[in-house]
Amino acid sequence: MIVDAVRNMGRYNIPWKEKILEFLSTLDTRVFEQPEIEIKGRELFVRPSRYRTKIPQEGKFETHCVYMDLQYVVEGAEIMETAPGDVLEILTAYDVERDYQFFSAKEGMSRVLVRAGEFAVFFPGEAHRPCCSPDSGARDVRKLVFKIRVGEILQ
Repeated sequence: MIVDAVRNMGRYNIPWKEKILEFLSTLDTRVFEQPEIEIKGRELFVRPSRYRTKIPQEGKFETHCVYMDLQYVVEGAEIMETAPGDVLEILTAYDVERDYQFFSAKEGMSRVLVRAGEFAVFFPGEAHRPCCSPDSGARDVRKLVFKIRVGEILQ
């Protein structure tokens, strides 16, 4: 996992980093009207979202096998939790088509606050639970989740 300000993204060996930064440099709020935008086909695409944060217990941990997530907070702030594999309890089977599996965890979680202008990277296999409220109240968030293909599509 990586968490940092977008201005520091150059420090990291992130696939398609230049394309992501180019996309962010021309960001228009109309992007949030689209469910998904292909930047380099299925190698790199982005899912814009806007929502209200929720208490962690309302969310699920997720992992991916084929894609890494680069989650960039455009507006607002949220807590993103991570958990090691040995504390996860399987909730769903791995969905090959959607590249995710859901889990729960009751202990061993780590929390990080991700604010506007910051990003978090979750590599395949790293369990993460985004969209959590940073305090007792819900907050409005606008976020871009870049899906970066780093593995082979499983059959």
